[in-house]
Amino acid sequence: MNDSNTLVDINPIPYLTWNWLKINKDSVDYNFSLEENCGNEIQIPENVTVSSGKSIKTALSEPESSLGKNAQNLILQNISSGKIYTIEKSKTSGEEKPLIIRINSDKNSAALHIIHAKSGSRAKIIFVYEGNASDKTQDQSVISGIVTKVYAEEDSDVQISKVQLCKNNVNQMDETCVVCGERAKVSLIQIELGANHINPGFHVTLEGYQSKFVSDTAYLCKENQYIDMNQVVVHKGKKTSCSMATNGTAKDECTKTYRGTIDLIKGCVGSVGNEIETTLLLSPKAVVKAAPIILCGEEDISAEHGSTIGKLSNEMLFYMNSRGIDQKTAENLLTRAKITAAAANIPDQNIQSEIQNFLDGVM
Repeated sequence: MNDSNTLVDINPIPYLTWNWLKINKDSVDYNFSLEENCGNEIQIPENVTVSSGKSIKTALSEPESSLGKNAQNLILQNISSGKIYTIEKSKTSGEEKPLIIRINSDKNSAALHIIHAKSGSRAKIIFVYEGNASDKTQDQSVISGIVTKVYAEEDSDVQISKVQLCKNNVNQMDETCVVCGERAKVSLIQIELGANHINPGFHVTLEGYQSKFVSDTAYLCKENQYIDMNQVVVHKGKKTSCSMATNGTAKDECTKTYRGTIDLIKGCVGSVGNEIETTLLLSPKAVVKAAPIILCGEEDISAEHGSTIGKLSNEMLFYMNSRGIDQKTAENLLTRAKITAAAANIPDQNIQSEIQNFLDGVM
């Protein structure tokens, strides 16, 4: 086993900006000798088949990496089997139960999940990440690398929820790579609450006509946490659409970086893109950076983006104070509200309760 660390660039921005901004990429220095750990399925719907493998046969293109090809390869070199979740079109008209996958990051580990949504299929999938290696110290951090590839065939509808509730000695790299066929829709909910150094991100290719992607990301960045996000959506097909929302709170001495790119390439006539990122800043010592980007290679498109970083306004604070709510309580209420709003769309009440219980322990 290789016991040496590897320095690798991670979460590269698709098109470079000024180096002095220090936002083009993140870099990690990890030991990438990882043990395969693809987690356990707690609940499997009738229309989902689980098998082993590292690839599937499909007419769709291979999804691209948000972590960067080098970082992804370092994770995948530790994968011998991986897991494939094949989603068939349901034979019944009722609502399918969600597929629930839990991963305990209690040791250095790597995971590969492939989600293959067949034509006309529908599914809801929930990943819950936990890290319970509480006996380890900060200088013995656990490394977790997770790659999720999603192939959404024509007319499929897939909702993916990722809930990260790891202990603060976990360093996690988690990417979701998506490619959508004609009229396919993929929704992604991300809740980032725990861990130490976190690199969550997604890369989505809207390949088919009228394909659609929607994301809702909520986070709490506190103490000395480091969150580095890279979100990329590439519009290739005609009349494709994406909507990306990221909301969270930065406090204490944390560092948070957001990269959000909508790339409308030539040929994606009639496509629509929208991204918004907002950060509630609760400490002068917190470092917050954001780079919302729209790239236009086609004329007949519509796109909007924005990023807002700010503290609790005097008007809002006055309103809260007039109702007997002090500043700290007001800040906690708004912080929790951002996370609760995103978590409300996760299709499992028990997992929603886990999120609230985790917040109770860290706020």
